[in-house]
Amino acid sequence: MTNVNLKNEKNISLYGEGEFIYLHEKDNAFGDPGEYKVTLKVPKANAGEYIREINSVIEKQVGPLKELLDMAKKPYKVVGDEVHFKAHSQFKPTIWNKDQTKLTDKIVWKGSTMWVNCRCTGYSKAMGQGATLLMGPVQIDKLVEGTGAPGADRCPFPNRAVTESVLPVKEVANG
Repeated sequence: MTNVNLKNEKNISLYGEGEFIYLHEKDNAFGDPGEYKVTLKVPKANAGEYIREINSVIEKQVGPLKELLDMAKKPYKVVGDEVHFKAHSQFKPTIWNKDQTKLTDKIVWKGSTMWVNCRCTGYSKAMGQGATLLMGPVQIDKLVEGTGAPGADRCPFPNRAVTESVLPVKEVANG
């Protein structure tokens, strides 16, 4: 589903499996203020239309020369039989389930499948030309749910009986 605007933009709805998901809190790993983001894995066989739409925005930005299109920064990367699309936003996205109900208390984890509405926008900056995917609302198709940092809510050790024994210490011969 696409919609052409007067600016060098297109609205695109991507569908794929979430890999790096920061929908409930900003990713601050690369400094403040951070951003909300998701990387969607899409099988290469299903990614052609998305790539054509993004490349048309880039081509409008850089011109029809194939060399310039090849050098432009793209919000996707081909990895084997998959294409990884990266979408981001400074604003927290509204998250919906497939029944059109807002998800406010669920934490979406890697492996969830989802639709992500994006605005593909072309840019020209000193660092180069290309396109970016600005993330809008998200609809979760299959939810893989978590509660925070993996393992944060449970003890990482097995259940053991408490013992007073101490492991024997070998005597060291002074020599």
